[in-house]
Amino acid sequence: MRTAQEVFDDHWDAVMSGDMDRLLSDYADDALFVRPGQVAQGHAEITAFFEDIGGSLDGFSVEQVSVTTAEPIVVLEWQGSHADGRSASGTDTFIIEDDKIRHQTLVFSVD
Repeated sequence: MRTAQEVFDDHWDAVMSGDMDRLLSDYADDALFVRPGQVAQGHAEITAFFEDIGGSLDGFSVEQVSVTTAEPIVVLEWQGSHADGRSASGTDTFIIEDDKIRHQTLVFSVD
């Protein structure tokens, strides 16, 4: 069984490579993904979330600012920059149990 950090590391790599199948394999079948004003449950709804987020962050170079782990929780702070001068920043919280992301929250902004 992977640790929360190992699941997160795999998830980050999948996000950065754009590998949606690999990314979804890190989520439990009934996982919850919560953003302000929106809740997605399960792979199909999470896929739609990522399509929406991807549209907002298209062309951004994104990097980790900090990763804090306290089993089973991982908190990620990230930032991004775009060639047109825009910037983005966000915080994700993951609850990882039984080798899968069970719950995730995301708050981000693009300036």
